[in-house]
Amino acid sequence: MSIALKELFRQPRRFSAVTGAMTLLIVLLVVLGGFLDGLELSQTGAYRAHDGNVLVFDDTSERQLQRSRVPTTVADELSVQPGIAAVGSLDATFTVAGIADEAAGVDGRDELEDVALFGYDLATDVLPEPPTAGEAIVDEQLRRVADVEVGDIIEIGPSAEPVTIAAIVDDLTNGAPTVWVGVEEWRRLVALGNPSAVPPEGTAQILVVRPAATPAEAVTAVDGAGLGGVEAITVDEAIEALDVVQQQSSTFQGIISVTFIVVLLVVALFFALITLERVGLYAVFKALGARTGELLLGLSAQAVVISLVAIAVGFALSALFVSFLPPELPLRVEPARLGQIALGTIVTALLGSLFTARRILRIDPAEAIG
Repeated sequence: MSIALKELFRQPRRFSAVTGAMTLLIVLLVVLGGFLDGLELSQTGAYRAHDGNVLVFDDTSERQLQRSRVPTTVADELSVQPGIAAVGSLDATFTVAGIADEAAGVDGRDELEDVALFGYDLATDVLPEPPTAGEAIVDEQLRRVADVEVGDIIEIGPSAEPVTIAAIVDDLTNGAPTVWVGVEEWRRLVALGNPSAVPPEGTAQILVVRPAATPAEAVTAVDGAGLGGVEAITVDEAIEALDVVQQQSSTFQGIISVTFIVVLLVVALFFALITLERVGLYAVFKALGARTGELLLGLSAQAVVISLVAIAVGFALSALFVSFLPPELPLRVEPARLGQIALGTIVTALLGSLFTARRILRIDPAEAIG
């Protein structure tokens, strides 16, 4: 192995082509992973804001929020169950929001933005207590696209109902910028703009259950209440049920998997060519007593070092490339994704280097040396 590493450091140009190819592939993997994470996170902020809680859906809704209708009497029954600390409603609909400006646009409104309007009861680690009537909490995405600040007035829905921004919270996007109000205020705003979207009196789209201890215990408590017609799931399970998340994930995961296969083929081809060039050298090593495992270990060490160099340079180039992309693009480079790419690259490179094992095993020192 020491000889293989000495060759690597004394003749780096020999390995520059494969290192360069792997570096570019790593940049591609980082960008693809960033888009996958960015798209998923931008579609699921409203769910992740309730992380640690349990969501209760109508069991015929296929875990889709806007298809679900749960009687609020279920909330009353669940609130007294052991293992449950509190229960609240969560409702959502899509509408438009504009910035109040007497000098701008039709009806005194600036350019309209599509938003998801949420009504909620329970505060979380992300969401503060529901605002009072006439106030709303908005996410950071709306601040960026509409240039709003705390204290500004936005006008909700076709009827342009004014509400004052009470707070701005990051990472609440749910396919569109989100606006959060209390449940009663939500019903009032939706009834003014789109009455058909308001759930019947005495129902909510879903319930949010705050566990007394763990989400698993809360799920068990809901199931054990014997209410029927409802299904309790964790936030992660609700996210996995979203059609858009499933489609995006399967598409990008397929592309990422193909890219890793390309990395494997690049490394395998490079070391296959290197092995052909070294047949005589390996024959001498074998004649001197070197074992096949030691030769393969040397190739594996070279593959790991090449991978580490490509990872370091690839991550640096990725950061530079991402900095030039428009901020509107849904790209988020998460540390966990970088760790997966680094580990996947090293494992793939190791596998590629071992493709030469059969050829090295077949080398006969007497025949190769002549």
